[in-house]
Amino acid sequence: MASKSHFAGLLAAFSLLTLLAGCRKAPEPDARTDVERPATVYTVNYPLAYFAERMAPEGVEVHLPAPPGVDPAYWRPSVELIGRYQQAGVILLNGAGYARWAESASLPKSRSVVTSAGCRDTFLPSGERLRHQHGPEGEHAHADSAFTTWLDPTLARCQARKVRDALVSLSPPDEGAIDERAEALERELRALGHELSAATRDWGSRPLLASHPVYQYLADAYQLDVHSLHFEPGEPLGQDELRALDALRAEHPATLMLWEAAPRASTEAALRERGIRVVVYEPCAQAPPQGDFMSVMRANAARLACATGATPCE
Repeated sequence: MASKSHFAGLLAAFSLLTLLAGCRKAPEPDARTDVERPATVYTVNYPLAYFAERMAPEGVEVHLPAPPGVDPAYWRPSVELIGRYQQAGVILLNGAGYARWAESASLPKSRSVVTSAGCRDTFLPSGERLRHQHGPEGEHAHADSAFTTWLDPTLARCQARKVRDALVSLSPPDEGAIDERAEALERELRALGHELSAATRDWGSRPLLASHPVYQYLADAYQLDVHSLHFEPGEPLGQDELRALDALRAEHPATLMLWEAAPRASTEAALRERGIRVVVYEPCAQAPPQGDFMSVMRANAARLACATGATPCE
């Protein structure tokens, strides 16, 4: 007959095994199966959120946490929001140096999609080294690489296809529905490219100005000779800015100037006195107050076509 000490030893061993089993390391977030992955998509700018919303099947939630009025390129999420990114089923990144906070946030690689990766051989330089401040993001310098890739409709289509692939990986049973929506978006982006080609075809090598260095991919796509300044729509132009403008125009005599938003009336008047016409071309990194990404881009193309004389102005 077994002794009490023997039974006590067996009980202690069993308790130890139970404790060890309970202390096993939980699976890493990247080890989730497709079934366990949350049906959430977190994005770093509005174009990617728009692409995802256009193609996402029912039940998939798309989030752009950057608050309205803030440029998502320079905004940094709180620790709590970074945690939500880390738990998302898919994280859509722009790439090309956009939203640099993501590079040090330990986002799970298996669920992070750099949508501009592979869309072109090399990214364009920003051509900007000046530190400046605008909006609640505070002082910053533009990145070494230009990052408004989606302003070239061909690159936008490539990024949308990466979003499509990410959504299929998130919800494989919905691949057919996702593809149907992806094809519709592809057609619209192709049509936008045709509109911009028509708007710029006869402009040739005539010079253009830009209020801000954000149009590199647009210029590259349509062979536009754009030189950028650093003017803010909501701020008046001082004598220093006007002297910089006059000095640039001595070498680059542009008569059109692209603006991210309508400038102040005093700014437009000063430009008009110099024979420069304002053309609002919104990058649409944030959700617009009205309409959506495609309506904003079509309006941009229409204003540019009017300004270049490609179509009659309404």
